[in-house]
Amino acid sequence: MNISESGSHAAAIWRVVEQNPVDTSPTEAMKDDWLRQSWQRSVRKHPLDPGRSRGRRVLTAAELSETSDRMGEFLDVAKPHIDDLDRHVSSANYCVLLTDAYGSTIDYRKGHDADDRFGNAGVRVGICWSEEEEGTCGIGTTIIDQKPTLVHKAEHFRADNTALSCSAAPVFNVEDELIAVLNASTLYSPYNRDSQALVFHFVNEKALQIENAYAERSLQRHWRLSVSPRIDNRSPETDWLLAFNESGELVGSNRPARQHLLGNLGRLPVSIEDLFGCSVETLFANAHAAPGLALPLRVASTGRLLYGVLRAPVRPRPTLQSTLLASAAVAAPGAEARAHPAFDHLAIADPRLQDIVATACRLVNAEIPLMLLGETGTGKEAFAKALHAHSGRRERAFVALNCAAIPETLIESELFGYRDGAFTGARARGAKGKILQADGGTLFLDEIGDMPLLLQSRLLRVLAEGEVLALGAEEPCHVNLHVVCATHQALDELMRAGRFREDLYYRLSGAVFQLPPLRDRADIAEVIRRVLHEEGTAVGRPWIEIEREAFELLEAHPWPGNIRQLRHALRYACTVTDAQRLSLKCFPPDIALRARLPVAVAPTIAARMEPPSPPDTVLRERMLSALKHHHWHVTPAAQQLGVPRSTFYRHMKRLEIVPPNLTD
Repeated sequence: MNISESGSHAAAIWRVVEQNPVDTSPTEAMKDDWLRQSWQRSVRKHPLDPGRSRGRRVLTAAELSETSDRMGEFLDVAKPHIDDLDRHVSSANYCVLLTDAYGSTIDYRKGHDADDRFGNAGVRVGICWSEEEEGTCGIGTTIIDQKPTLVHKAEHFRADNTALSCSAAPVFNVEDELIAVLNASTLYSPYNRDSQALVFHFVNEKALQIENAYAERSLQRHWRLSVSPRIDNRSPETDWLLAFNESGELVGSNRPARQHLLGNLGRLPVSIEDLFGCSVETLFANAHAAPGLALPLRVASTGRLLYGVLRAPVRPRPTLQSTLLASAAVAAPGAEARAHPAFDHLAIADPRLQDIVATACRLVNAEIPLMLLGETGTGKEAFAKALHAHSGRRERAFVALNCAAIPETLIESELFGYRDGAFTGARARGAKGKILQADGGTLFLDEIGDMPLLLQSRLLRVLAEGEVLALGAEEPCHVNLHVVCATHQALDELMRAGRFREDLYYRLSGAVFQLPPLRDRADIAEVIRRVLHEEGTAVGRPWIEIEREAFELLEAHPWPGNIRQLRHALRYACTVTDAQRLSLKCFPPDIALRARLPVAVAPTIAARMEPPSPPDTVLRERMLSALKHHHWHVTPAAQQLGVPRSTFYRHMKRLEIVPPNLTD
């Protein structure tokens, strides 16, 4: 803007500020009250001269470092959403900025074709865009008005900024305090203000997504319920996030929930029961019966039907100091597992699993595909989720596809997605496949051995080229994901039979982990106790215990369905009895019957249920060797052989192995 234009702009602002009745504003938008009030603040409160060029306030390196450190956790949450906004607008020569609540720019994305004019216009990290410094501008006016603001060209107060068009939106924390402002700016917009409508919409949408993601992070140590009006259509504008404690008392929420509840109920509910008319125990029980699925919920005061997904509290991630201490405590049982808290429920005190966890955690950020092998119910999907939670991709999606649970005719569309009209019955707007949904995150392919050969070829191409082509689409989409697969089948046999591609196997098996069955875990007693507490808590009875005879039965059971079968058995027992201690009769018939069978019958059934054992002579020699090595301490000897302690004692009695101090 030359001197003449700068003077005209300043004169127009002065006339509007002084409320001159003659319409001399550069644009019709100057008649809006928010703009007039912002200009008046710029003149009377700050005070600034619209026509005078002046240097911009730039944070010192120390100030910028302190601000970035203070906002560190928020920046981690916001980064993927800023990247996504940048992908939408950078090709149109927009730059994306994120500032703190005081207008200081702490993150910035420069469009691919953006030139040095953006830097000269102050669109860079460290510049302060408060109204106090710059007068009316997208960021500064958003901070004052605390609502989304579009400031287009001559609506800016300072003549130096009139080349810019800025779309800004506020981001609040769970206490309704302004924490940041998201902004997209361009130097190349048309003079028509309506040309900015789409970018303004994008910025608003991404700001709300950041806000909801930060609310999720802030409330992650509580039980959280994500609620949506439709089971198949979730959006940040309508989703509620409700956080509550073990007693069902609401302790926090996101802004859409607060705005809706205050607007329609006139108050914030105090508990889950107050809001939905059901006890927290009922909510826990229903969620446990259908893990990961949306539950129907009806607002007690209005009768409105909603759908909610329950998520358990997240344990705090360890500090560097606590991780080092845990790693150094090599003598403490379970130390390695505690260094990786996402795996606490998977590797409690089993040495082999702890070694697997330690190795997997070192590899998870190395962009190596991982393969999990193990019997059904050993926790392969839970292990994959724990890997994702431990990885650098934990803020992005974890997407699972069970290749055995979906009809062969639908796997292709589920995996690769489809465009509208790709086939009869397709959704009008098409659908993203699992691969695109997992972009930036983790894709878990369960029962990979059941994937049809044709799809194996297409998956191989995705992994090799990093691109996915939806059904009916003409152009592929780039994807960046980490693949974890799992199967209970022997893939080497499938390859020999021509049912699994060898080249795909080597693409997926960067590292292979064999998860042990429950019956072979050295920590089976601890697993039983933990699952019992979880199942008891789910039905409102966290204090429930197991009688000794029943506990020994569970330890000795072969568990062909592994942890999944154990969980079902304990859920059954906790539900069917009102007793404070679970006895044998509380358990499902197939488990309880095994303990009551005659001696002549029980071994026959046990032989069908348990894996083959080594001959008694060989087993006796191995047990004696292990006992002597560990100075006749049973627990480490049982761990060495990989069998439960109760099973080890049972074999000692059967094979007449007697400690030296007890012999005649």
